[in-house]
Amino acid sequence: MNNDFGIPTPNENFVTLSDDEVMFVRAGRVLMSNPTFKVSEFLDALAQLVSDQEEDWSEEQEGWFSDRGTRCEVLRFGNQGWQRGRVRIRLEFCPEPPPKLLRESRSPREDIYQDESYRSEPRAERGSKRRPPRDDLYRRNSEQWNEDQPIYPELDQD
Repeated sequence: MNNDFGIPTPNENFVTLSDDEVMFVRAGRVLMSNPTFKVSEFLDALAQLVSDQEEDWSEEQEGWFSDRGTRCEVLRFGNQGWQRGRVRIRLEFCPEPPPKLLRESRSPREDIYQDESYRSEPRAERGSKRRPPRDDLYRRNSEQWNEDQPIYPELDQD
């Protein structure tokens, strides 16, 4: 669910990005001069920034940015007291839903082919829905067509 500003609320379909995944951030970048970078590059730059601010940077502090994390205690909602564990810094991503496409207008003929009853009917029955054939066009009958008569008599005369 989004809040009033269109921003996803906490825990809404966020997934942790792996270190080798690539991000593109057009505006609002921090730490990175290039708009395209790996997640690991961003986390390294963040770790470097934090370490530059700390006088006594140690391996224990490096744990914030490692897979193992660093030991801590957390007072969580719904728990009774402090809970021991580990914490680590990760980047999470919440994909936007794909844009809704406008439905293309279709011709009535396409609607016929999409109709389930039409597709399930045998071909012989389908023919009854088609236009009746015109007998006056391109139909050979004995009165109109005689093989003994020339098609173009004026050309056949010598």
